[in-house]
Amino acid sequence: MSGEPLLDHITAARWFGGKGRSAELIGLTPLGWLRPPGQWPAVRQEIAAIGYPGSTDHDFYQLLISYRPHDQQSGAVITETTDAEHGVLAGVDGTDDPAAHDALLGLVLDASSPTGSKTPADATSLVGHRLGGDHLTPGLPSRVFGGEQSNTSILFAHLAILKMFRRIELGRNLDVETHDVLTRTGSDAVARLIGWIEGSWPGPDPNVSFGADLAMITELLPEARDGWEYALAELRAGQDFTAEAHRLGRALAGVHDLLRQNFPTSTIDGGEVAAIMNDRLDVAARAAPQLAPYAEGLRRTFDSLAGRTLEVQRVHGDFHLGQTLHTPRGWKIIDFEGEPAKTLAERSRPDSVWRDLAGALRSFDYAAAHSPAGRAADWAAACQQAFLSGYEHPDPEAVDVLRAYVADKAIYEVVYEARNRPDWVEIPLTAVAAIANTEEPA
Repeated sequence: MSGEPLLDHITAARWFGGKGRSAELIGLTPLGWLRPPGQWPAVRQEIAAIGYPGSTDHDFYQLLISYRPHDQQSGAVITETTDAEHGVLAGVDGTDDPAAHDALLGLVLDASSPTGSKTPADATSLVGHRLGGDHLTPGLPSRVFGGEQSNTSILFAHLAILKMFRRIELGRNLDVETHDVLTRTGSDAVARLIGWIEGSWPGPDPNVSFGADLAMITELLPEARDGWEYALAELRAGQDFTAEAHRLGRALAGVHDLLRQNFPTSTIDGGEVAAIMNDRLDVAARAAPQLAPYAEGLRRTFDSLAGRTLEVQRVHGDFHLGQTLHTPRGWKIIDFEGEPAKTLAERSRPDSVWRDLAGALRSFDYAAAHSPAGRAADWAAACQQAFLSGYEHPDPEAVDVLRAYVADKAIYEVVYEARNRPDWVEIPLTAVAAIANTEEPA
């Protein structure tokens, strides 16, 4: 079989990030069998290297493949292999296969210590890390969660959720790394990390190998509601949301405190931040000409940071209501991977907590814009004030700093909406216009 069925499978998937680009399969590396020979299906993770003709760019994507002999295989075959222990095999997408789910869970549950245990296969390895999960056992009922797109999540009964990363970034995954620290330090504002899987495989140079986190398992939060849907439902029902907004601010403040204590911190000159924001505005204005009339006012907003010194630390990086869950045990914050449009280096770089605060304020504005409620703007403003009050930032008078970060976030949103949802572009553009034409706080 040629590589076309596998390439077609990858490029047609919701989690494929190269939509609109011509793609080619330039490599496929198996990471070792997760079940012993004779147990069908034979299961393994494989790393597909995807290139783009005419470009030096390439991406890594993780696959979970269930293999059986040809005469025993059902479903759409996407790849074939010949193995000394298993024979000639036909493989299908394993993400809907409970046996494949159980094999992934087993890799974590079988980790002999917090540092994991290796399963070598030629020059590749898999390592399972375990922090907890004593309540988990092999053979739990499992199913794929249908709402996620950029990754694939598997639910194990009502107990745990495994997130399988699809587009692989080399090195530590920010979500795993952050959950690891917050779990070990006892944060009650995140789902507890149970464990994770990392893999390594050879690069094109014999002296170079690649490594990445491939999946993470966290506790499944019972009765959790998506924070965005919860806030929107309360707004549309005419319910006051300020108490919940205040609690969410407190939850974020607690997370920021722990991140500050456990990751590097430093300071950055406000003029340097202003220059970065101005550069982003230049790029954004070329992509979204709607920004041009407001450029001068936005530059004044950014330039007000000159002369300040800002503290920077590890932050969430893409904080908004959709990155939260509301549970009977309070607010939980999820998805610490940062803004997807930024590089890993940008997302892992220390940043100001104002980045996350601005994201929350913009999210309340988005909720107001998506509601027919007559007093939606007042509702959003009250929630924003309650959120900031709950956060208790040590410099509440720094309204110019907050305005600059809100503007930077709104500019990002204008570009995103212009490219993906043109009907929504007026939502962030309204915020841009207000900031560019006023000296009052956003």
